[in-house]
Amino acid sequence: METKKQQSSSLSKHAESDLVLLLFRLANTASRFVLAVCFCLLLQPVSLEASINAGRIYQLQQRLIDNPRDIEAHLNLAMEYSLANNFVKAVEAYFVLLRIDPNNFHAYNNLGILYKKSGQYRDSLHCYKQAERINPDSYWVPYNMGLCYEAMGRMQEARESYGRALSLNPSFAQALQRLRALSEGGDNVPLLPGLEESQIYLVDSATSQPKAYGGRQPAADVKTEPARPVKTATAPKTDLQKPPETAEKISERLAKEKEKSKEVKNYRTTRKGAGASIFNQAMDALDAGNVEKALELYVTCILAERDFLAEPENGLIKKGLEYLKERPNRMTNGQFYRGLLIYISGNLELAVPDLKSFLETSGSSKKNANSQFVEEASRIVARHEAEKAEREAKAKERADALAAAQMAAAAQTPVASGSEETERPRPSDFVLKRMSVEQIVEEADRLSRESRLSDAVAVLETGLASSPDDLQLLMKSANAYTDMLLLKGDQEAGKMALARFEKIYAKAPPNSREWAVAQEMIAELKKRVR
Repeated sequence: METKKQQSSSLSKHAESDLVLLLFRLANTASRFVLAVCFCLLLQPVSLEASINAGRIYQLQQRLIDNPRDIEAHLNLAMEYSLANNFVKAVEAYFVLLRIDPNNFHAYNNLGILYKKSGQYRDSLHCYKQAERINPDSYWVPYNMGLCYEAMGRMQEARESYGRALSLNPSFAQALQRLRALSEGGDNVPLLPGLEESQIYLVDSATSQPKAYGGRQPAADVKTEPARPVKTATAPKTDLQKPPETAEKISERLAKEKEKSKEVKNYRTTRKGAGASIFNQAMDALDAGNVEKALELYVTCILAERDFLAEPENGLIKKGLEYLKERPNRMTNGQFYRGLLIYISGNLELAVPDLKSFLETSGSSKKNANSQFVEEASRIVARHEAEKAEREAKAKERADALAAAQMAAAAQTPVASGSEETERPRPSDFVLKRMSVEQIVEEADRLSRESRLSDAVAVLETGLASSPDDLQLLMKSANAYTDMLLLKGDQEAGKMALARFEKIYAKAPPNSREWAVAQEMIAELKKRVR
């Protein structure tokens, strides 16, 4: 009795033979005969490939009938639909998988690839962001996002995405290639790579990074040009004849692989030159457990080329601080090393005591002093002192402003009955310059009430020096000069009042109160001022 697979193969062969026979009947001439034979030869591999793909889909469907929550089967079924160019069915299969496993990294990553291929860029980016949320250590996801941003014409965001991919894997050749193309291409950016660089991926258990469906090595591990997409005739990675794993076992396995991916990875710099060689030697010494040598090499490297501060230091700073925490003198220039590591960690205040102590020691004994260390320690201490002086100056300025505000507030406090009001001097120009317009107006009003018109005018003039076009100050000043004209007969004050009202008339909005008052006062002052 024939199996279902044999029956399917037999049906396919019968269909092909019927098609060949029909073509032969139509070939009445020699040329038509040759054409028909060629067409059949070209058609046969495609039919065989489609038959293989259909057989896999059938096996996966039967597997899902037995276990509807088989996550791996759902994922492989979506893969097969994708490779058969049936993207609608592939998307449906991924949605079914996400209902079972809402945090399936591969479903979101592969959906993003399908949406990008169909031109639905926003949906593609949304899927990539979900994949990045689930597995932030995957360097393929930001790379795929960069390709999507490029297709949208958003080149700056594409550069940032490739940069994130390289920060997760500095040896990621594809991301580096695209980043260089965008940086050096200007307006003539090379065409985007084909879909083979963001093809459908399965999990690679060794690194928890995706790799191409069909079992080839991850493209990130290949140093040459990326390989072409895996052909659909290639056998799938999984053995469909094996009993399927339960959803719980798959979730447990994926969780363990994710934990492995979070282990500390010691990277080496991809830069070139002498500094890069010293940096890599420092990392090798750290791996060998020689913290002192690692510190010496690392500090030498960053003092020579500060760009290496941006490289991953693989926990060297933490181990160095633990090593020198209680006994900095266990190393030559240990206080400098400890102070510099604290400074690099971002705490300038705590770093300065060690660096000052190192400078004092190196000043009294030149034996073990290093000129580079002395120069660097002096620079950091000088920066600390400058920042401290700046903070103190700002604090003094705030204190002066507070004192001025308190003085202005005291001027508004009514004097108790039965006590004599002592004459208070007007504020200094230094204090006035830090007072607001309202405070200056209040101070001028106080002096006017005390019949100290000259002081009131002086206060207003100081305010106008900072805000020459303020209508409130101009009006108060003009009124004060007018009072001096009327009360003391001061013609010079009258001329100043006339000039101020003319300025108010020119700057105030037409038909405003200030504009109307200025118009009346100009006419009146012109009669009085000689």
